[in-house]
Amino acid sequence: MIDVTDYMNRLTDTLKAALGSRLVYVGLQGSYLRGEANEHSDIDIMVVIDSITVKDLQLYRDAIWQMPHFDHSCGFICGREDLINWNPLEICHLLHTTRDHYGVLKELVPAYTKGDLLNYIKMGLNNLYHGICHSYIHAENNKNLADLAMAYKGTFFLLQNLYYYTHGQFIATKAEFITKLRGKDRAVLSRALELQNGTARDFDDSFSLLFTWCKNTLASL
Repeated sequence: MIDVTDYMNRLTDTLKAALGSRLVYVGLQGSYLRGEANEHSDIDIMVVIDSITVKDLQLYRDAIWQMPHFDHSCGFICGREDLINWNPLEICHLLHTTRDHYGVLKELVPAYTKGDLLNYIKMGLNNLYHGICHSYIHAENNKNLADLAMAYKGTFFLLQNLYYYTHGQFIATKAEFITKLRGKDRAVLSRALELQNGTARDFDDSFSLLFTWCKNTLASL
């Protein structure tokens, strides 16, 4: 396993040396943040640079490629002014799924409302619903369980935000979250985890579960 704290310290030092005060923020996201990483997991880093340029993108790419485990690098980079102008629909999720390492993220983002969060959830459900229907009809191999597993992967994040919207609590890890859910919400996340772990499941049953959950959840909002 990768020592992600050491990785982030080294990357931050490299970026500070190259960018100076223009480096505004470095944060950790993804499975390493949740304590769910394995040897195949990406290292998801968020970086914010003041007045970012294409040259800065190349600089960041070079820095990543000089680090160990460059093949696991992933994440999000943006300019400070771009983040200020970001769609507020995404801010609640961003704040709850990023841990500050250098700088304070909440000081860099626009305000959001509960209505923004609701619209973020609806947009995610819309995209998921459209995606699975499109693949079912138009994909050459329309009953590919591996592709359906990828669609299921996103349900964790939708359910996280839906639970926060209705209960006011953001549950960070899948292991804890599954104990909080009931009914079809729990069934969907359980199926997502089974497919993620390579457990064989019937495609038609799995598709029907996800399709119906999308429809019913949209109708409930």
